[in-house]
Amino acid sequence: MNEMLSTSQGPFSAVNWNRPEDAYTKMFWDQNVRQFWVDEEIPLADDKLSWMTLAPEEKRAYEEVLAGLTLLDTLQGGVGMPRISQWVEGLQAKAVLSFMGAMEHMHAKSYSSIFSTLCTSERIEELFTWVREQPELQAKLALIHEAYTGIRDGATLYRAMAASVLLESYLFYSGFFYPLYLAGGGRLVNSGEIISLIIRDEAVHGVYVGLLAQERAAGMGEVGRKRAQGEVIGLLERLDALEARYTKALYAPIGLEEAVLRFSRYNADKALMNLGMEPHFGVEPEEVNPVVLAGLRTETKHHDFFSTKGNGYIKATRVEPLSDLDFYFPEGGPDLKPVRKRDGREVPFDEMRIVRAVGKAAAAAGVTVEPERIARGVVEPIKRRAEAKCLSVEEIQDLVEEGLMATYPEVARAYILYREARTRARRGEA
Repeated sequence: MNEMLSTSQGPFSAVNWNRPEDAYTKMFWDQNVRQFWVDEEIPLADDKLSWMTLAPEEKRAYEEVLAGLTLLDTLQGGVGMPRISQWVEGLQAKAVLSFMGAMEHMHAKSYSSIFSTLCTSERIEELFTWVREQPELQAKLALIHEAYTGIRDGATLYRAMAASVLLESYLFYSGFFYPLYLAGGGRLVNSGEIISLIIRDEAVHGVYVGLLAQERAAGMGEVGRKRAQGEVIGLLERLDALEARYTKALYAPIGLEEAVLRFSRYNADKALMNLGMEPHFGVEPEEVNPVVLAGLRTETKHHDFFSTKGNGYIKATRVEPLSDLDFYFPEGGPDLKPVRKRDGREVPFDEMRIVRAVGKAAAAAGVTVEPERIARGVVEPIKRRAEAKCLSVEEIQDLVEEGLMATYPEVARAYILYREARTRARRGEA
């Protein structure tokens, strides 16, 4: 254990950033600082209307995966990073691990921000009770916690580092799947932006602790290293058995169990690679849901009209214009009649096209709308009509105008101007 922490006697050392401890710790410090963020910078209220379009079982799954993620981050920020930081030798490494631990707390807080935006106080309390009672979740955390609190020498420090990498680069990802899946389909996009920021952090955390673990393993000798890596595989297999049952409990009701399990095992192999080990499950990228796999990329996804911060820190210079694509309906529900296009073809109803079109009209008008009013005054009346008859695109646009005139006249004007411009364009008029 580091001399500074093992005795109360001096002399004590100060961290000297002018003399690098290794070839990479300063780089990881700089990267953590560059990507620092806080949850208040993401406009979560914009997701309220999208939340209303989810079915009850979809809402339940979303709530529970975020609640589970909150517990994982709580353990990592409160126990994992502090314990490993106590036992590593370098003062710069301690600083980096402490920074990462603070960001784990930021991640946990960001989930509470999502909860407070989308859920009632009663539901939030139910979710935190669920966290304490969910057996597979608690069992996974117990295994990781045991590794953290069992550090007593170099071998057990390696085991704790490996457990940390499995947590950061594997266990989080069954929870990340559903927010990425929905955001990739245009739902709960800003909450998905927070997940993207968290994934960016966790990627850095997993790589850094993995490098520390590889350095520790290199000093064990071949026999000791093989034994330690064998213990890592044993821990992974125990976690995977729990993860399979946890995934079934959360995702089977919405038909995503197998896709999530493949995604988790794909990331488990990435965790092993962070530790310098060979893949265990052999899941190829082609076997992973492409929408979710694309969500692992951390380039900019958030179009920001109000200078809020996303993972690309974008400030818009123009408002995206409305287009005919906003009135194409590729998806539908079992209780809604299809939509009749201008060429006579019938396609499934998709209420999110209405939501996005209204959002763009509001942005063009410079008006902030309340999602609840749009849902009650525009979307729900159209859905009731669509339950009874097959609506045409023109009829839907007429109903959108009526709803907006009753709720947000300024937005209705922007919407009407768009329709007129598109009509002239179809007629070939200037």
